[in-house]
Amino acid sequence: MGFYSKVVIPFFYDFSMDSEQINEGRKRILNKIEEEKILEIGFGTGINLKFYPENVKHIIGIDANEGMLKQAEKKIQNNKIKVEVIHQSSEKLPFKDNSIDAALSTYTLCSIKNVESALKEIYRVLKPEGKYYFLEHGLADKPLVQKLQNIFNPVQNIWADGCNLNRNISSLISASGLKIVEMKNYYMKRDPKIVGYMYEGIAVKAI
Repeated sequence: MGFYSKVVIPFFYDFSMDSEQINEGRKRILNKIEEEKILEIGFGTGINLKFYPENVKHIIGIDANEGMLKQAEKKIQNNKIKVEVIHQSSEKLPFKDNSIDAALSTYTLCSIKNVESALKEIYRVLKPEGKYYFLEHGLADKPLVQKLQNIFNPVQNIWADGCNLNRNISSLISASGLKIVEMKNYYMKRDPKIVGYMYEGIAVKAI
């Protein structure tokens, strides 16, 4: 992982992904978290910390980008929640089967290289009936937008450090074994449609 990934991308992420528009979705999905302890996949620079509800007492944050985690340090120090960070890819989680109460990802599934493996790992480590909360962008619902997403995806992948525009998030989640019990799709206001089609919802590990 080079300078661009470790230094430029974390700075860009805090600059571009901590906007009022984006944070509306963060607030909505995090406000639905009922558990005291949660695993956050793609913890990044810790933007979500300020939106966790009071019932959350312990966060385990996983991220493969050490530059992101370094930038998160100040946010962690200024937060009342216990935060444990692990510098590791989510494609192989360091937890036992059926050991995690709940998991969360926001703007993360687009960038994981082997996203299928990461979702299967989330399924593996969640306790039976454990919840997976997600807020992700991905493949749009209109053929023309999908075509543009496929055209521009290689460029997006390079300049946004592995981010993909055209992943069908709901299909990927369902293929992992998780059951989507709540979801809404929408286009982010003021964002280009190729980057702003959202998947916001909750999946569970069915017994």
